[in-house]
Amino acid sequence: MQPYINQNALDAERDRKDFHKKCKQHLYQIIQVELNDGSIYQGILHSYDRDKMYILMPRMEHSHMSMHTMEESSESRQFFPFFGPFGLFGFPFIGVRRFGPFFPFFI
Repeated sequence: MQPYINQNALDAERDRKDFHKKCKQHLYQIIQVELNDGSIYQGILHSYDRDKMYILMPRMEHSHMSMHTMEESSESRQFFPFFGPFGLFGFPFIGVRRFGPFFPFFI
């Protein structure tokens, strides 16, 4: 009898390895991220961990995205005071459709 293999779990693990490989390749570069809901963001790939990639982007006053630095408050400026008007945003790999280098010009 064959053991039950969850194909979705295998696909998710394969995608995570692909994302980690791409993150390693594009670390500290300007990238563009497309989420599953169709929204697109550009910024500098700052870091990544097992489940998320962290992108340095301009802070948006009325953004629906939550910052990695917790709630928007005077205390959050203490975590990353050197980023200035920028914030560190976390994107879960499970919500990312695709990402890659950002080229704002035509070659």
